[in-house]
Amino acid sequence: MTPRVRLFAWWIAIAVGLLLAACLPADHRLRGVPYRPVRPAPDLALTDQRGQSFSLQHYRGKVLAVYFGYTYCPDVCPITLAQLAQVWRDLSAEEARSFQPVFVTVDPERDTEAMLTRYLAAFDNAVGTDLGLGFIGLRGDSEALNKVLSDYNAKAYKRPQPSSAIGYTMDHTASIFIIDAAGRLVEWFPYGSATEDIMADIRYLIQQKEGR
Repeated sequence: MTPRVRLFAWWIAIAVGLLLAACLPADHRLRGVPYRPVRPAPDLALTDQRGQSFSLQHYRGKVLAVYFGYTYCPDVCPITLAQLAQVWRDLSAEEARSFQPVFVTVDPERDTEAMLTRYLAAFDNAVGTDLGLGFIGLRGDSEALNKVLSDYNAKAYKRPQPSSAIGYTMDHTASIFIIDAAGRLVEWFPYGSATEDIMADIRYLIQQKEGR
């Protein structure tokens, strides 16, 4: 390689480096537990609270937060959904339209479509209905639910409560699974994660989608 060719190659390398740097986002380390490598998010082949089939493909372009729980949950589930409602409420109107929380019930025996609708309405109201946004609730039969749980490495077990009027509770994975706008499973947040950390990553992923 002649000196002139080496110099030209050197300038090309610098130019490419500058171009890549300009395309990269500002430094942001995901605050949840990242998947390495990121992977295509397994589909959620279930039905929503309106009885409509759900597919992740229909939500490509949005950042999703998927949470497994049940409406009879006394504390962990409402606390987590309230966190997601706060995140959604605190986003700008433009950002909010690019975010979608999804609640997957692990107790379809009791969580009918009507029950999911009533339960999630409280969190919809916390977000505000002026933008026409709302939580999606998903349910399915045992076979469909078990496949989704397995795909997300999540667990759910019935725990009998013979002395209680509700009959049983559900022990379940309480993590929030984050899917980016390209449909990739990028990270998960354990129960008890700070709301500001969830917010920071959701906003970052939305901005990534928008090319900021």
